[in-house]
Amino acid sequence: MNDYRVIFCVCYLLLFVPVISKAQSISGTVTNCPDNQPLAGVTVKIAGASLGTTTGNEGNYVLNNVKPGVHILEFSFVGLKTVKKEIRIEGKQKKTDFNVCMEDASSELGEVVVEAKSPVQRVKESSFNVVAIDATSLQNTTLDLAHAMSRASGVKIRESGGLGSDLHFSLNGFSGRHVKFFMDGVPMEGMGASFQINNIPVNLAERIEIYKGVVPVGFGADAIGGAVNIVTNQRRRTFVDASCSYGSFNTHRSSINAGYTAKNGFMVELNAFQNYSDNNYWIENAVKDLESGQINSDHIERVRRFHDTYHNETVILRTGFVNKSFADRLVISLNTGKTYKETQNGVRQDVVYGQKHSRGETLMPSLQYVKRNLLLEGLDVNLTANYNKNLMHNLDTATFEFNWRGESKYNGGKIGEQRYQDSKYENKNGNMTFTAHYRINDYHSLILNNVFTSFDRNTRSSPESTLLATDTMPKVSQKNVAGLSYKLNFKNRWNISFFGKHYLQYSKGPKDVSTDTGHTSYAIFSETFTATGYGIAGTYFWKDFQGKVSYEKTYRLPTDNELFGNEELERGSTGLKAENSNNYNLNLSYSHDFDRTHFVHVDAGYILRNTKDYIRRVTDSYSGKYYASHINHGYVRNISLEGEVRYSYRNIVSAGINATSQNIRDNEPETMGTSASTTYRARIPNIPYFFASGDVEGVWKNFIRKASHLSFGYNSNYVHAFPLYSERHGSTSKSEVPTQLSHDVSLTYTIGNGRYNITAECKNLTDEKLYDNFSLQKPGRAFYLKVRYFLSFNK
Repeated sequence: MNDYRVIFCVCYLLLFVPVISKAQSISGTVTNCPDNQPLAGVTVKIAGASLGTTTGNEGNYVLNNVKPGVHILEFSFVGLKTVKKEIRIEGKQKKTDFNVCMEDASSELGEVVVEAKSPVQRVKESSFNVVAIDATSLQNTTLDLAHAMSRASGVKIRESGGLGSDLHFSLNGFSGRHVKFFMDGVPMEGMGASFQINNIPVNLAERIEIYKGVVPVGFGADAIGGAVNIVTNQRRRTFVDASCSYGSFNTHRSSINAGYTAKNGFMVELNAFQNYSDNNYWIENAVKDLESGQINSDHIERVRRFHDTYHNETVILRTGFVNKSFADRLVISLNTGKTYKETQNGVRQDVVYGQKHSRGETLMPSLQYVKRNLLLEGLDVNLTANYNKNLMHNLDTATFEFNWRGESKYNGGKIGEQRYQDSKYENKNGNMTFTAHYRINDYHSLILNNVFTSFDRNTRSSPESTLLATDTMPKVSQKNVAGLSYKLNFKNRWNISFFGKHYLQYSKGPKDVSTDTGHTSYAIFSETFTATGYGIAGTYFWKDFQGKVSYEKTYRLPTDNELFGNEELERGSTGLKAENSNNYNLNLSYSHDFDRTHFVHVDAGYILRNTKDYIRRVTDSYSGKYYASHINHGYVRNISLEGEVRYSYRNIVSAGINATSQNIRDNEPETMGTSASTTYRARIPNIPYFFASGDVEGVWKNFIRKASHLSFGYNSNYVHAFPLYSERHGSTSKSEVPTQLSHDVSLTYTIGNGRYNITAECKNLTDEKLYDNFSLQKPGRAFYLKVRYFLSFNK
């Protein structure tokens, strides 16, 4: 692994060697008029010269090696009026800033109007099976990133409770760590408990890209279920976006995002948010009699959760330079956060805790360097590096036992509620990501990507803690994923990509080597794994239709939590094998705009995954306590079908519905390689196999006063019942998560073209009993009120 560190250090140093040319450069941002939104894919060139480029997703462009003198700068895009501007480059100038606003060309083209494509549209039209969510349209809601994603087809969010509870993200049947998360292309793995998708407000994002199955090389992902890329707004701007909300269960959330960019390119940005909730909602459960120690499962009581408080605070500070001759973006940032979480119950609701809790602290400095046309025209590089120090403190020092009524009984001494614990563990995570994108010409391009991550955990416990044999053993993991991709693009009619990836992982930690059932004996185990994957993705456009097809041979390396646990309710499984899968994706979509009045979009997808050494989360018992762990299951086949229909009318009314059916089957014919498996070709249990969602939104423009709008939103979610255990296991298959249908409504009033906003929401309107996991009940009906202030200064 040291070789990879050397390679990355060399790449890093090379980028900062003074290789900057003394030649002049022209840079700026291209937007549309009058909305002032960035335009991607605009051709920028100097008339009469071969020098040219295209704008990126944020509308930015850079032309290097421009000779002094007078030039005609030309901006062109289908459906927009071509802009030609004279610009004078002085000999002493190193850089010239030139921003352009482009107008609609409808007056010149008669009835034919083709609008510039937004970043969301450009992502959707790639050759990969991807859904792009416009997060800006959700920023007046109380949604976090996780629940914003739940509105997309194929996505299922499974929570164990209320705000701050454990969350498992499922994409077309593959859940948890089968799906990788990125923020602006940087892996989120190891970023700490205070910076996760279920506590980050949607206001932090501009869009969310959900890749299903095959993942582009540019992310360097070891994923078999797909990837999610959260894209923040990195445009050059000065703005303030502040919001706060309050609601049921004493839940209050607030955030502030503010940034300033000077004319010389200096920028500073602040992102801060906090979440708090008592989570004291009502549930129904049998109550343990503390005197007899018995639970009468036939007697169900309505009780209130009493030990489930959660809060977190996160602050991110960024500063640096943008649109300079030496860098399009050179930014250093510091992310710091704290969390506090009380644990009300174990992995099953029958187990009640009254004092067990944990605290966490995160400190993460990071660096980002982005340069378009580095050294030669068409070569764009992006380098990011971060180091995260995450400290967790688990406390389980109670001398009492509790039940759901909040009653307590002395438990006989310092044995704790799960196990006596006053321990701290420190996770040290490092990441370095390097991406080079070379556009050879309009038809050919290459992408090189390399992602290196490291993990190291140290555990410290008080003398009175009940130590496990694994507590003092080293827990180390290092990964490197390298990829190379070639893309052929033919006149925007079709394109195809070929790619390959190399995977490397080194892990070291405790492993149970005991052969006796019911006993454990741990020894330090280390292993190095290498493999090579490959794939192809293509798309074709015909009138209003787009077809996509892709295939990938991919590997998914075990995560740190799967290997080493979380020192609380999850036990480690060092020695897990990497999953490997053959993924096939087929997608067909239709979009049509009828006279710029009615818009219809229809999308259908088919996904097939044949997976070997599938890693599955299971629940087991150890010393009378329930824990979760992970195992390699063998062969699993997943066939997923999904569809979506959306309609909108003049940006006044929009509606959509999507549904997902996933058939995940156990394809392992033998158990432990010896006897026939009783679950061969049976459905994998404890995974939803059919779910759907729908939404309707209406806007009453200029309500009461000009530039003020009233909007109504409705969202529903349906999940069909699914079994906890295999359907082949007789009476145990009767345990199931029931069929559920929930409804959410919202009302938003905006004043001053979105400067002032107030939103009222009701979640779970009909107060349904909702479960994502067996016996773990989620909150009932809840009300929330959010106010938001947004101000942007266009420079």
